[in-house]
Amino acid sequence: MNVDLTFEYIILAIALGAVFGLENEYRMQRGVKIFMGFRTSIFIALLGDIFSLFYEAFNYLPILLMGFIAMLIFSTSIYMEKNAKTRNPGATTYISSMILFMSGMLVGLGYYEYAIITVILITAISFYKREFLYFITSIKKSEIIAAINLLIISLVILPLLPNSYMGPYNFFNPFQFWLLVVLVGAVFFIQYAVLRVSRSGLLASTVIGSLITGTTITFALISLGNRFKKLGKAVVYNTVVVANIPMVLIQALLIIYIVTLSSKVVYYMIPVTAVSMISLLIIYLIGRKSINMAAEKPSNPFPLVKTFEFAAVFFVVLSVSRIVAVIAPNLLIVDMFLSALANIVGAAFALGTLFLDHQISASYTALLLGISIFAAIIEKGFIGLISRNKDTRKGIFGYSMAVGLALLVTLFIQYHGI
Repeated sequence: MNVDLTFEYIILAIALGAVFGLENEYRMQRGVKIFMGFRTSIFIALLGDIFSLFYEAFNYLPILLMGFIAMLIFSTSIYMEKNAKTRNPGATTYISSMILFMSGMLVGLGYYEYAIITVILITAISFYKREFLYFITSIKKSEIIAAINLLIISLVILPLLPNSYMGPYNFFNPFQFWLLVVLVGAVFFIQYAVLRVSRSGLLASTVIGSLITGTTITFALISLGNRFKKLGKAVVYNTVVVANIPMVLIQALLIIYIVTLSSKVVYYMIPVTAVSMISLLIIYLIGRKSINMAAEKPSNPFPLVKTFEFAAVFFVVLSVSRIVAVIAPNLLIVDMFLSALANIVGAAFALGTLFLDHQISASYTALLLGISIFAAIIEKGFIGLISRNKDTRKGIFGYSMAVGLALLVTLFIQYHGI
């Protein structure tokens, strides 16, 4: 047996017991009746480590079993005595003592990483008990239903679907379609959760909403501006800057890399990405004081209808792209332009799939994705024309066309050698 390593394990077991014991001691000073104070916690963790060391020394498995039984008897007797005196059947401390003992065993067996993680987690859970209870009491029934529905569609239905293409031109993949439903639903749920606690309402809403679709968030912002004229400038800069930055970096660049895992595609995307980010940064510096304002949170944490609507759009984009690539590859540029008007994530997924199938090259993938970004940006400019506020219309349209023109020139230079 390595004596130095054994000594280190003993010190680590003592340290883990001390960490948990300090938290218990803190609560005991505030009137909470717990039998595991600072010293007791250290002894329990050390006891688990010692049983493991005896097992290592004699290589006799029943030693671990005897240690576990001894700790179980000790903890049970303490728990029964505490319950008889306080009439409080809570078993949190009882279970924590068993977990701490087994963490000491893990240290002695050399699995100290798991022991450290376990002790930190049970310490945090014990310390934040009141916060957890307050959080639970603040949860609404609709939020619980939404969380359960999201778990059902992601962890129950999704794994059961076949991950294979079928139908004419292999246009339909059940697993892929349902994965889009899961992703869209998860983003909606995260958006609701963030806005529920965020004071940066309009900014947070735009950022998170643009992760789903820049088109929808643009309509939402303009609708808000039509109701509240004082939000005119905020609507302009949130639509042009805040909604477009996640669109370029997340919906386009990150998605295409996740799908393709190709550094070549990312390399060809550098000019378009750089020009768009510089253009948007300049506009941000002009209107940074008007971007962040308060906004209401969504009423539904997991809107099933909207989720399926967006997933259906993604599915149509993917399917049409696959069919066009087979029967009319020369029209793929037009297809990607139109697809980006619906949602650029679908275009990025479609292009990534075509690239992986070796139907298009890395440079052509980047060109088509650049055209998709151009289409998605100028689309916001035309949507902005429905605003009732003249300054809002001019701001959204003018800025969007300026960024779009910069991207168009960049694409022309990059792919035509001018």
